[in-house]
Order: sequence, then C-alpha cells, then structure tokens
Amino acid sequence: MKKWISLTLGLICTLPVYGGELNFDEAAGIVIQSGGRQKPLHTFANESMQLVTGRRSVEDPQTGARLEPIDGLFSIWFGKRDWGDAPIVLVSNPGLREALELEHSRHFSFDSLMANPRMAEFFHAISNKRAAGEELTDLETEAEIVLHRMDVLNLILTGEGMAIVPHPDDPSARWTTPLMAVENHDPEAARGVVRKLRKVSDSYLAGDEAGFTAASRDLRLVLSGLAPEAHYLSEAAVGREIHYNNLHPFRLAWIFYVAAFLGLLFRRTYRWGMGIFAVGFALNVYGFILRAWIAERAPITNMYETVVWVALSLALFAIIFEAIYRARIYALCAAPLAVVTLILADLFPTVLDPGINPLPPVLRDNFWLVTHVVTIMLGYAAFALALGMGHYILGRYLFKPETIDEESEIHHLLNRVLQIGILFLALGTILGGVWANYSWGRFWGWDPKETWALIALLLYIFASHGKLAGWWGNFGMAVAACLCFNGILMAWFGVNFVLASGLHSYGFGTGGIEWVGLFVALDALFVGFCGVMHVKRQRTLRAGQVLAEIGAPSRGIAGSEGAQ
Repeated sequence: MKKWISLTLGLICTLPVYGGELNFDEAAGIVIQSGGRQKPLHTFANESMQLVTGRRSVEDPQTGARLEPIDGLFSIWFGKRDWGDAPIVLVSNPGLREALELEHSRHFSFDSLMANPRMAEFFHAISNKRAAGEELTDLETEAEIVLHRMDVLNLILTGEGMAIVPHPDDPSARWTTPLMAVENHDPEAARGVVRKLRKVSDSYLAGDEAGFTAASRDLRLVLSGLAPEAHYLSEAAVGREIHYNNLHPFRLAWIFYVAAFLGLLFRRTYRWGMGIFAVGFALNVYGFILRAWIAERAPITNMYETVVWVALSLALFAIIFEAIYRARIYALCAAPLAVVTLILADLFPTVLDPGINPLPPVLRDNFWLVTHVVTIMLGYAAFALALGMGHYILGRYLFKPETIDEESEIHHLLNRVLQIGILFLALGTILGGVWANYSWGRFWGWDPKETWALIALLLYIFASHGKLAGWWGNFGMAVAACLCFNGILMAWFGVNFVLASGLHSYGFGTGGIEWVGLFVALDALFVGFCGVMHVKRQRTLRAGQVLAEIGAPSRGIAGSEGAQ
C-alpha cells in the first residue's frame, strides 16, 4: 500500500509549480466583467492565457521562465515585455499552418500573424460568410478560432478588454476600462481608479512586493465601492472561485483514481483501493458542487461539464454496484475510465473549454433541460462502465480463457449495468423531447443530436433483444458492450465536434477528432481480434468433443476384438 501512496504523492508533486517574486493574492481578487459575467481577475487570467496559448503557464519571451497566468496577464497588460512579438498564440491545426505557410511550430507571435496576408484573406472570407449566413469550411473554422485568440490577446495588450470599472448608476450596464470610465462616468471617481491602477502598474514593473500588494488591495476596495453591494461579486464568491481554481479538484480526483486502480488490482489491497477510490469520488463531487455554486446553475451544459459529470456518475455507479453485489469488479473497471475522462477534461482545455460561462437564453431557467441532461448522461455513464466491463471480459477470454465461460457470474453483472444504461438513456431521450417541446415548440424534429441519441439507444436494445432471441450469447453481449459505445461517442462527441449542425449549437466545438478516431479504430481491432480468437477456441473445443465422442466407442470395439 505504501507504493500506491508514494505514487499518488509523486503524481501530485509533478503538478506545475510557478516561480515569482510578487504575491498576487490581492490582485487576483480584483473583479472583472468578461464573458457575460463577473469573475475574479484570477479566473480571467486562467481562461484568457489558456485560450491564447493552449497552456497552463505563459513563457516569458526574454527569460524563458514560466509565469503563472495572473503574472502573465499583468505582464502583458502593463507592457513588461514586447508581447506582441512573443510566440504565444496557439495555431494547433496542421492544415491551417500549412495554408498560412507557417514554420513547423505551434505558437506564433501576434505581430507575425497580423502581417500574414493569408490570415487577412481568411478574416475577410469569414466576415463575408458570417454576414451572408453561410457555413464555414473546416479551415475557416480553425482560422476563426485563431483570430479569436488574437483578438483576446490584443484586448489585453491595449487594455481595452480589462473592464474592471462598474457603472456607478446602472448596475445592468456593461463595465468599462479605467480610461473609458473617465470619459463616460463620474470623471473624479474614474480618475481615482486610474491613479490606483497606475500605482499597481508601477509597483508591478518595479518588482515591489509590498507596494504591489498594498496598491492591489486599494484598487480592489475602490472598485468594489463604485457599485451597489448587491450588484458586485461578494468577497465570499471571489474567494470561492479562486479556491476552485487553485484546488483543481478534478485533477486531484483522477490522480486518486489512478492510485485506486492500482490498489484494486490485487485482493490484498482491495479495501485500500476502495478507500482511495472513495476519496477520488469525494473530490469529484466536491469540485462539481463548487462549480455549480460558482455558476449558480447545474454545471452540465457544455462538453467539459458533461465529461466531468460522466466521470462522477461512473464512480457513483461503481460504488453502488460494489455495495450491492460485492463483486470486486465494478470499481476496477470504472477507475481507468474515470481517469481517462478527467484527464481529457484537465489536459485539453482548447478542446474541452473549462470556462464557466453564462447560458444561452434557451437553456436558462429550464427544469426540463437539467433533468434531461442529467438523466441521459447517467445512461452514458452506465454504458461507459459496461464498456470497461466488456473489455475486462474480453481480456479474460483472450488471456485467461480457463477462468471464464458462458455461465460465469460476471456476465450477469454486465447485464445489470446494460439494463440500467438502457433505462436511463430511454428516459433521458423522452425527457429531451419534453424539453424540445418546451423550448422549440415540437417534441421531435430529427435534429442530429436527437437522431443519434435514438440510434445509440436502439443499438443497445438490439443487442439485448438479440441475446434474448438466442442470436448470440454472453460473449456476444461483451462484444456489444464495446461496439455499441461507438453510438454513444457519436451522439456525445460526434454531433458536437464532427457534424457541428443542428439546434444544439451551444455545445459545438472543434478538435480531438483524430484521437477519438484512433481510439475507435484500435478498439475495433482489439474486439475483432478477441472475437476471432474466441471463435477459433470454440471450434477447437468442439472438435475435441467430437473426437472424444468418436474415439470412446472405437476404443471399445478394438478392445473387444483383442479379447476375442
């Protein structure tokens, strides 16, 4: 058990550690209005730096040192370096890099991209198509993402995106920058903000820690006093969000799930493994609650949040089934899948946006949306658990065929999970129709999301009925548990990231297609190989049985002839 604890601590120690001379605790609590909501500057820095660079840290163009996002934000805002010439803008798509004739790198400077004539051509083509309501090509979509990154960086470079000054008279009005507030609001109060901000800038550039801390505190207090208390983010809310940002609960959860999986592999450490698994689950739940508290809504409305919810539901199903059946298999199969889902959420922010953003109008105050998404994602989680169990069963047939057959108890355990998955997916699909009727005025419209959810459900129903009809046995159900999950992947990921069409546009995104395609291809090869080996083994066993049946009487005849 000490090995698992050491491994967990080792993984935690590999998390990014940033150096720096200044204390940003006070500055991080300054509130900014961005993305349709108020948030701490700490959150804005994390989101904007991740968006622009695709990384959790920012590299200083002169020293090469890693800066934490809040430090990088201030350095760009106050012009500590020539950030316009720093290669920090992510261009991840190889096809777009080729079209722009960029060198073999993933990061480029704002100035070089602005000077690229082909980027200007993309900009005009995208603008014209958006104005005409036409669909963009794949390359134009990727170019639009890069243009958005450049726009965010430019707004920080110029200070035009740093809307930290609330309107003193109209709480619903958009916030402004300090310089704009001098022109549009109370000039005297706004000049006071500008003076405080200048002190923050001067102390930051001078590396004066005490002065920077004091100036940041003064600026934060002055800004919070400009707006009515009820319309300004409270100290408690700011502290809660910064705590969530610093804790990284979902990252800690997958680290504990890794340690739990290692413990669950062996009988002697099974209880320790379950204990660590429970800690990972608790962190998963805690992070989910914090996110819901910060967003003031159920955090299940984009791809990132549904991935986190499925990981949580996976672990929940595993704990429940372990408590009921004492099978020592559910948590073992759930842990690696929870690890994969949370790693995807943690390490690919450019694909799965972790930002907490306001909901589109169609999703606000909608009871049916929450019940529909929660229910259908519970179905996805159950089928993900069945996917893990299906692979475990096929692995047993492949590597230890003597330990499993058609009558083994594990097939019964898999069927229970599949039944739960069908129940939740069917109920979630029906609730989705209720939500569609509430939001769009029709119960069913063959929207791609609706269609693929129905296809995924029918795949699992077909597999279950095929077993009842005797078309295949328990081994076939293990195969189905693996292959039918491709329907879930299409309904969950494919519609949003491949088709990107339909009324569920709030969940669309780009990226990750190659990795998902690679997983599907490799998994199909593994399942196919297991199927071929199983068929060969069954033929060998049947041939042996036939020879045994034929050989027994022939030996009897030979024996009688010898006696004569």
